[in-house]
Amino acid sequence: MMALRTLAAVIAVLLPAAASAANQCAMSAPDRAWIETSTRAWDRMATQRLKLQPTAAPTIVLFDARCRFESAAPGKTWNGTAHAGSVQLPDGGHVPVQVTSFAGVDGTGKPFFVMALPSVWDAARLPISGDHVGLTGVFLHEFSHTRQTPALKLLFDAAERLRPMPEDFSDDSLQKNFERDRTYAAAFALERDLLFQAAAEPDASKAKALAGQALALMEARQKRWFTGKDVYWKAYDDLFLTMEGLGQWVAYAWLADPKGGGLDAAAAVDKMRGSRRWWSQEEGLALFLVIDRFVPNWPEQAFGSKPALGIDLLRRAVGG
Repeated sequence: MMALRTLAAVIAVLLPAAASAANQCAMSAPDRAWIETSTRAWDRMATQRLKLQPTAAPTIVLFDARCRFESAAPGKTWNGTAHAGSVQLPDGGHVPVQVTSFAGVDGTGKPFFVMALPSVWDAARLPISGDHVGLTGVFLHEFSHTRQTPALKLLFDAAERLRPMPEDFSDDSLQKNFERDRTYAAAFALERDLLFQAAAEPDASKAKALAGQALALMEARQKRWFTGKDVYWKAYDDLFLTMEGLGQWVAYAWLADPKGGGLDAAAAVDKMRGSRRWWSQEEGLALFLVIDRFVPNWPEQAFGSKPALGIDLLRRAVGG
């Protein structure tokens, strides 16, 4: 996979002009089957694994080469309208018709979700093209953010007060800022690898020891590099590892579910790691694999009135 960028598409797709007749805006049978599978997968993960309380559904916007589809009740009714190569978002913005998947918030604070349908991904001939199980994983990762964003809003607001960020700021911004620093990159890679080792270690006491080493390295990294003019990165490091880690874990959990993707745990981890290029998704997945192993009620803490971040939950995993 899956290591998809969450806020911006990277590959444009050449698509035919939009159809003019609204009655031609019917979702294809394969695309419809995929979104129904994906929303059922989210319902299963939300109720059985995360044990989230029901809440108002976010607005979902999907699109293919010709049409934009919107629903406020996933799996019920999809209202289709022709587009002209640009898709309107619930917040008033637009995105070009290309490979993309992301969550956002409209002007009233209501979350929304946007994704290109599988037919668009297939036309792009990406490595994930044709892998509709993998695309359900993409859906689950991004859709989980529609529940996280409201929970973490106050923490993001506090981070923003430290230093306002540009519109293109994302979970990859820290990586772009520090990846040329070889010492930083090596430190980050070591803590990531220790977390994956902890997740895979059969012996629980040894696994906790490895996780403790990773936590110590994470804290040391943040204290060394996130100082002075770079002090604001601490908040964003914690927030984006939490956002991306939970999104990766939800997709992994469905892929490894016998009633979901049907993969064994190792294959599901490997699929989620994909190119292993993106730091926040890589370490975030490893972080939540460890958390899920040692903190049984972590979703309740992560989605509580004072949500625990990934680093907080790791401390509880190590100390519990």
